[in-house]
Amino acid sequence: MLGPDICLLNCRFRLSGSDHFMEYCYFRRMKTIIDGQRKYFLEGHTRSLSSRKKTLRRLHDLLLENEPLLAGALEKDFRKSYYLTVENELSLPYGEINYAFRHLKRWSRPRRYRTNLINFPGVSRSIPVPYGVVLVIGPWNYPYMLSLVPAISALAAGNTVILKPSEIPSNASAALAQLINTNFPRELFYVQEGGAEVGADLLKERFDKIFLTGSSRTGRNVMTAAAEHLTPVTLELGGKNPVIVMPDCRIGPTAKKLTWGKFHNNGMACVSIDHVFVHEEIVDELIEEIKKYILKIYGPDPGQSPILPRMINEFHFDRVMSMIDPGKVVAGGRSSREKLYIEPTVMYPVRSGDPLMQQEVFGPVMPIITYKDPEELVRNLQNGQTPLSLYIFAGNIRKAKEMMDAIPSGGGMINDVVLNFVNMNTPFGGLGESGMGSYHGKAGFDAFTHYKTVISKPCWADNFLKYPPHRRFYLRIFRSVLGRSFRNFWR
Repeated sequence: MLGPDICLLNCRFRLSGSDHFMEYCYFRRMKTIIDGQRKYFLEGHTRSLSSRKKTLRRLHDLLLENEPLLAGALEKDFRKSYYLTVENELSLPYGEINYAFRHLKRWSRPRRYRTNLINFPGVSRSIPVPYGVVLVIGPWNYPYMLSLVPAISALAAGNTVILKPSEIPSNASAALAQLINTNFPRELFYVQEGGAEVGADLLKERFDKIFLTGSSRTGRNVMTAAAEHLTPVTLELGGKNPVIVMPDCRIGPTAKKLTWGKFHNNGMACVSIDHVFVHEEIVDELIEEIKKYILKIYGPDPGQSPILPRMINEFHFDRVMSMIDPGKVVAGGRSSREKLYIEPTVMYPVRSGDPLMQQEVFGPVMPIITYKDPEELVRNLQNGQTPLSLYIFAGNIRKAKEMMDAIPSGGGMINDVVLNFVNMNTPFGGLGESGMGSYHGKAGFDAFTHYKTVISKPCWADNFLKYPPHRRFYLRIFRSVLGRSFRNFWR
């Protein structure tokens, strides 16, 4: 029988039916890799803490040693600098590896629980066990970070991983595949490159867990495919993340944080600011401060700034440019399709019916909308789609907390933006349209772990209530033991 690699090589020399033969070879190869990962997992190669730590250490060292390779690929795809590659793309994977390495022993311990009277004298434990073969599907906007972080959590939990990065940043995808596939056994960790058709083919296979970072539309497709095999999924999706600026905020620091949070990574982040609600009393002053900080952060010609990446392709350039109304531009607005460059742009006044309010901006355009009544604004946001993140700037923290509690969102921040994503001590995830499930740190470990509850009892222990003849006073015992506390039984 031909091996999968020999089969692929042989594809090049088939003259008739070549397309069908290539498809056959691809299917066979992926099936072989998935089956190999399942066999590797069931043989227990990933169960020990030492093997997991060895994998994490190896991945950390590879990323560190190959920073120039990875940065060079992002320079070609986004015109990202070396500095931005480390800051935006690699710092969080480094942190996740270190965090998991420190806490893995504690996370992996079985947890004991109290045992009820029906099961006395049993010992109740919940044992963390990995799911098995995991599929991680990454997005294009952070091709390393948002692919590697869930993969790290899956490996730390003891799973095997097939990673499908986005094909849109083609150089980054190729660099990641080269790095992983030449340094890890494919039975443990494998990167499968390809377009949407490859992702669709992968979703036809049976995985034990699927993790997606992407759009709501893709999330629905993944859930539909996962339902065929009843595969659990975690979805990290997007959303129009709003900012509420209250009139009692400190305008200078607020403007500085808004400028950084909106235009960081050129606005291409799932937690990026989408639009800003500003109280009408302070809107003019806030806009002037934002203009000042755009100049301070990106210089008089942002096109020359080393910290402003480019749009990924012409499609997304055209999509963002179609949202810009020149009559409402109060800052920025310049662009170059040839260079895929859009200047950090502020638009005001924006109305709810404007084109850029009908979809996620995902680019360097900041719409500013005024409001008068905070309570009316809260009601409107309660009736809208649930964002991944909600940001509130206010002097009155108690009032800000009340608003945060009242408005549905995956998470958020008060008096800052975006950085809620990088706290490994807390779960991060969406709600409703913005996703389901959480990850990062312990939550990431849990996302790829099944907690198996086992009650152990000595063989002599038994419960006479299980067996006939069933007497009426047994009912009182059942109601008391299972329905109320043991103390209530004797009242």
